[in-house]
Amino acid sequence: MSNKAKVYLAVVAVIVTAAVPASLLSAGVPAGASTSACGSSCTSPYNQSQGSGEVLAVSGTSVVLSAASTSNSAEDWTPEQEGDVANAVSAGVVSAKLSMLYSTDPLVEYQYAPLGVPSDECLADSYTGPTTGTTPDFNAPNLSVVTAQCGITAASLWIVDASNEANGYVDLINAGYAASFGYLAENSNADVSNLTSPFAEPAVLTVNSSGKVVLAFLSEIGGVVSSTQMWADWSASAEAALRAATKKSARESSR
Repeated sequence: MSNKAKVYLAVVAVIVTAAVPASLLSAGVPAGASTSACGSSCTSPYNQSQGSGEVLAVSGTSVVLSAASTSNSAEDWTPEQEGDVANAVSAGVVSAKLSMLYSTDPLVEYQYAPLGVPSDECLADSYTGPTTGTTPDFNAPNLSVVTAQCGITAASLWIVDASNEANGYVDLINAGYAASFGYLAENSNADVSNLTSPFAEPAVLTVNSSGKVVLAFLSEIGGVVSSTQMWADWSASAEAALRAATKKSARESSR
């Protein structure tokens, strides 16, 4: 990635809950996750098909679904706003072809922050090993979801697809899967500026039929996106309000 692109990511990163689009925040669900220690900036993304009882969690370098728990620090994430797609295109971070449909959509990184401690590891697309027989060798994105260093490549950038927002849920498009992937070149001195992902369809964060967290091509029937590809967040601040309301209700019931 160019120095210009690195500067872009460094300047626009803001680690606050307010930076997350409203469509990704929901305070009306019956279960929560992320620890109190992580604070009000934390969220635990969950999938519409599974409900808020199952949230994203870190297991090694893999990302899985885990039973929502306010004591499981593996479910602690901080969303970081990274500007919109148009700005990222101008900075050379993502492919210009993303501007056609998503220019004004925001980009977000989800940093893993157990107990509120930033790990510098973010929710990201994975990639293959170096290809052989090509000049230069390069790594191509695949459909696996892992944690990877934040702010280095487009693999950790997620487009919040506002056009499909519904009922507090939205699909999250991985910008790295459709980005210029010269940054994945094995030889950093090679001229790979013209290597652009050939994939035409957006790859979005998905829970597959086996319950695994993966990337999959957008599934839309009759203008409705599959519930397995729609996501929302549960914020720690909302959890605190829920716990307070629950305690109040319990006290009133005991009178």
